Amino acid sequence: MLRWFEDGGNNGDVVISSRVRLARNIKGYNFSYKMTPEDEKRLVNDVYKRLKDISPVNGYNSYNFDYLDEYQKMGMKERHVISRYLEKQDVAAGFVAPDEDISIMINEEDHIRIQAFASGMNMDKAYTLADKMDDVIGEAVEYSYDSQFGYLTTLPSNAGTGMRASYMLHLPALAGNDKIAGLIPEVGRFGLVLRAMEGDNSRAMGDIYQLTNLVTLGKSEKEIIDNLDNIAEQIVDQERNYRNQYISKRKMTALDMVYRSYGVLKYARKVTLNDGELLLSQIRFGLASGLIKADGFDESNVYQLMIGIHPANLLMISNKDMDEEDLEVARADFIREHLPTIH
Repeated sequence: MLRWFEDGGNNGDVVISSRVRLARNIKGYNFSYKMTPEDEKRLVNDVYKRLKDISPVNGYNSYNFDYLDEYQKMGMKERHVISRYLEKQDVAAGFVAPDEDISIMINEEDHIRIQAFASGMNMDKAYTLADKMDDVIGEAVEYSYDSQFGYLTTLPSNAGTGMRASYMLHLPALAGNDKIAGLIPEVGRFGLVLRAMEGDNSRAMGDIYQLTNLVTLGKSEKEIIDNLDNIAEQIVDQERNYRNQYISKRKMTALDMVYRSYGVLKYARKVTLNDGELLLSQIRFGLASGLIKADGFDESNVYQLMIGIHPANLLMISNKDMDEEDLEVARADFIREHLPTIH
């Protein structure tokens, strides 16, 4: 079974994924910032027991932080199965669908966070998955809900629908032309935020950015998604325009960049995470733009490599502790093993 990031999707040359995250709290428990360690354990045990035997959760993979080491947690965070916030928790548990398109996190910033992914630009699918799971969980627990304010959340900015919808975007042309800084205030006027997934906003690691809504109160789920889609489509168009301009005016320079990136990754014996992500970003750009081809290998496969070269994955493959140099050697080996022949 393919995981969501192992498949392409609509507008997949720019849009890596669509994600919907729902924040929910359970009646009878304090919000997370007022919970004691004992409260957290009681919450986790209570919710876990209520959900583990209901369909379809009973077919999911489950986890409990009592039995995970730091590398396993880090690996789940690198694959976006859990959030950075949950990774830092001492007490947490959850459930993950076999293809990792649905994740239920217990004891996140809110008591329950439901997130659903779809590959490419397909927010309707992500929302449908999250909404159905929300209904399933809502039958097993009683949510904190107010008729005036909607779902009650730890952060007031999440109240109302409790929904954050986001697109993960690959924007090498906009980043390379220093256009990201100008986009950030523009999307902010529409209640959205554009931020680097990793690194800084001027040049994100791997040129990957997240576009997400900020406003949840007073707007319906459809209004949030329609607004996000409208802005995302404009960013996709801008990214493609800058790619096309670059290729039409400086095709040999673009080809040279892509082939140089391929050559470094093909023969390097040490690769840092920053360099690996940047070079793979340039190869993804080359494949998505048709500058190069690789049989049975496309931009979605490149993103798999971009996940795979993160430290936790390499550490779990080696099954031993490694220092920074060892990681760089392992990263280079991993890339060479999985890099296709291009033409």
